[in-house]
Amino acid sequence: MHIICVGDLCCDLIVPYGKMQQALRSFDISKEVTDQLQVTMQCGGSVGNVARHLGRLDAHPVFITPLKRDSLGEYLFAEMEKNGVDMRWAAETEKSNMYCVAVLDETGERTMFCFVPPWADFPRFQEKSFEKLLEEGALDPKEEILFTSGMAILDDADNNRAVLEFFRGRKAAGAKIIFDLNVRAESYGYEGERRRAMEEMISLSDMVLGSGREEFHQVTGQEEIREAAMELLERGAGTVIARDGGNPVRILTEGEPGTMIPLKPVIPVSTLGAGDSFDAMFLNCIAAGAQIPEAVRRASDYAGEYISKEH
Repeated sequence: MHIICVGDLCCDLIVPYGKMQQALRSFDISKEVTDQLQVTMQCGGSVGNVARHLGRLDAHPVFITPLKRDSLGEYLFAEMEKNGVDMRWAAETEKSNMYCVAVLDETGERTMFCFVPPWADFPRFQEKSFEKLLEEGALDPKEEILFTSGMAILDDADNNRAVLEFFRGRKAAGAKIIFDLNVRAESYGYEGERRRAMEEMISLSDMVLGSGREEFHQVTGQEEIREAAMELLERGAGTVIARDGGNPVRILTEGEPGTMIPLKPVIPVSTLGAGDSFDAMFLNCIAAGAQIPEAVRRASDYAGEYISKEH
């Protein structure tokens, strides 16, 4: 099956704040140390990261994202293609792509900040964002997995209308929809138009993925993950895959008792990218015909291996 990723692409600025603090405390200002204390730039974005993982897995994903072909846009475009992502249907937009600033503490954990300079914008979709793919008719919806995350949904009615209309149309034509909540309420908010659109995307989805009690609570108001997952099923999700840090992954489908998939123990270097790497392997396995429990097992192993290495 073809995997079509729809969502955000941005430039990540990685700030090694924790390592800087360690160097200052130890009075180590050797060139070897200071060379590691530079702010680095890389291709980012929730769905963009998933698409790049898929490309490295030889899944040949298609990526639809708003992209201005300025110097930053050319860099992002080239990075995606270099990683095996099909960018031919990237949607032209007037404003440059935004930045995300990831500040890493001494344990490697991140705090994310959005940086949108005056010449840039959040990734905003319009009806014309999907025209190229729809006009060419190169892909059969019955052979598609459509993937997106909450980062594609904004407090913007026009953006959400365009995204939901595309997903509705493809679903009606036979596509399978997989949605990662990825709320990021601290950066994007979760009220009004965004909440309403997220609710509709949940109801359209064959599978909904999410991470941690905090995220599930933001969406459902439920304190416990199982109750939150049940709430999402009531709202129309076909299956819910609930990650919870190092705890077993919970799979819930309406009318079934649920399945718990244990994780292999790992020593994480940084949990940055854990969810995106999980999503990519999960999509890859589902596209290849795997059953959901097996896809979750393989995705968990892949994510565990990814976060246990330096990147």
